[in-house]
Amino acid sequence: MTITWPEAWREILAWTVAGVTILVLGFMATFPYGMLQTRIVAELKRATGMEIRVADWTVGLPAGLEWRNVTLSQSNGTLLQLAALQAKLEVMKALGGTLGLDVVAKLNDTASPTGLAKGTITASSFSLASPVTIKGQIQQVDLSKIIRRYVTHGTLNGNFSHRVDSEEATVTTMKGEGLWTAEATDLVIDQIPLGNGRTLSLTFSKVSAGLACRDLRCDVTQLKGDGIDGSFTGEGHITIQQPMQQSQLNLTVTVIPGPGFASKAGTLGLPSPPSGTPMTVKIVGTLAQARIAL
Repeated sequence: MTITWPEAWREILAWTVAGVTILVLGFMATFPYGMLQTRIVAELKRATGMEIRVADWTVGLPAGLEWRNVTLSQSNGTLLQLAALQAKLEVMKALGGTLGLDVVAKLNDTASPTGLAKGTITASSFSLASPVTIKGQIQQVDLSKIIRRYVTHGTLNGNFSHRVDSEEATVTTMKGEGLWTAEATDLVIDQIPLGNGRTLSLTFSKVSAGLACRDLRCDVTQLKGDGIDGSFTGEGHITIQQPMQQSQLNLTVTVIPGPGFASKAGTLGLPSPPSGTPMTVKIVGTLAQARIAL
């Protein structure tokens, strides 16, 4: 059976499609991209506590922003270089007065689906008023480019979902909840401070971690790893502060030394229980300056 549209209906449909197309194109042409990119950069500065420098930014198609050669720096000289940071606007949400951004951060300027973090940011208005929701994943990120002080090798994968409900997130007030999971493979952690000028290096084939966050507290739901230096499991919590590097650690970790750790312990003057004997350590301080207490 063939449906034949009356001539009048075909004309109405054509005008409707044309009208919607003109509306969308007009919205894309007049959208305040400059204000949006300024607000996004300002929010990144507030959340990370880092100075952000953008070499260049352009308007992408069909509706989006792209920053090239983005540098994030701290007062202590720590640098993180992004080859590109892209944010694509979800047009249908924008037409409804809400904000939806698909964001991709690339460490390397290649077409390979590695070395990137991607996610979706949604908010009730273009001013990023709460509630704000972020959801995404991390794919094959080289940890030595992010945590240069402590990590000399390692690849990170992960997933995250978080919602912030408070109108203004401050150092002492933030309402919301979220789940974060991550897995690092072939991980080498270096320059672990032990006091008296001593540092420790540890190697793990795999490390897994999970956090369940509510307001300013994130409880550890999973923390384990294994490798040539032994295996470990952990529990505890992290108290979130702004900037993020000042968040407080309160972790208890049970370590079962392996053959690799035994040889290192002797040269550093550390207790060296027989291989396979568990020992417990505390990890305290801030994310920027974590300390291990034996």
